[in-house]
Amino acid sequence: MTSEQNLTLGQMRASGVRNVIGYCTNQRCICWTRISAEHWPDHVRLSELEDQFVCGVCGRRGADVRPDFEREPQTQNS
Repeated sequence: MTSEQNLTLGQMRASGVRNVIGYCTNQRCICWTRISAEHWPDHVRLSELEDQFVCGVCGRRGADVRPDFEREPQTQNS
């Protein structure tokens, strides 16, 4: 189990990350999706979400779920 799989959504949110990215586990499919993780409780681990994802292209269940560290937070323009 990797450290990302052990990470809870509460820990992820504490670092300022609010979204997750799910990458399709089908090696022939290059699909991914970014979604808000706000509707899951803090105690949920990223690894617990993996089986909940279903690829909209190939139909495969399961995803490699990771925090969306790449996305910059939205800021208001002054």
